[in-house]
Amino acid sequence: MIKLLKCEFMKTRRRYVVVTALAVTAAMLVWIYPRHHSGDLLRLGWMANLYELPLINSIFMPLLSIIVSSRLCDIEHKGAMLKQLAVTKRRGQIYDAKLLYGLAIMLFCVVLSWGATIAFGYIAGFEGDVPIKLYLFYLLFTAAPTAAVYIFQHTLSLCFKNQAVTFFSGVIGAFLGTFSMFLPQLLWLRRTLLWGYYAVLMFVGLFDWSKENRYQYAHFEVVGVDWSFFVVLLFICAALYVIGREMFKRKEM
Repeated sequence: MIKLLKCEFMKTRRRYVVVTALAVTAAMLVWIYPRHHSGDLLRLGWMANLYELPLINSIFMPLLSIIVSSRLCDIEHKGAMLKQLAVTKRRGQIYDAKLLYGLAIMLFCVVLSWGATIAFGYIAGFEGDVPIKLYLFYLLFTAAPTAAVYIFQHTLSLCFKNQAVTFFSGVIGAFLGTFSMFLPQLLWLRRTLLWGYYAVLMFVGLFDWSKENRYQYAHFEVVGVDWSFFVVLLFICAALYVIGREMFKRKEM
């Protein structure tokens, strides 16, 4: 497995997969941070992040999953390289190595954006101490849906030579997942969508916000962690992995 992972690095280092992933992460951070400069949001900054960032993640993390999975797998579809790899290594090992390499890139970007969020809070002058326990929950509840989405995209990228299938499936899923966040009354929608779990695992709510006063009298509260659906998501990750691995093993090269 170590040799396969090293091989993945050697094959993709000139395709700038990591650089591209970091560029998308940087774009996400640029999208987020210029908005936190008013006095009220400096007062509420730490909790405002926990409320607003899941929406941003539901847009950028699926996009990043599409890019990374396609870039890693597209090289194998060119020149029938998958068929050549399957001669020397078991298909399950190939699936696992490429998945681990892609997941490592994805989770690195998740941790990087998480750390940048905290660093910016200090730089911007958010009032109070960072609620580190809540931010660790946020990290966990960002990494888990991202891993599930990436496993799904990884399987599509390996099983379909035409990467347009991966792209459109991911974009449609991300759109529906983001759209579900604006329909809190339809909990079943976000719970049935893989991309909706960024919303399912939100645990901070906004109260007393109004169009006239905006954040002047607003406050954020922890509304509870839905651990049951976190466990469901873990089972989904395992199921996606098993099904995806079997699909690739049975795929005609």
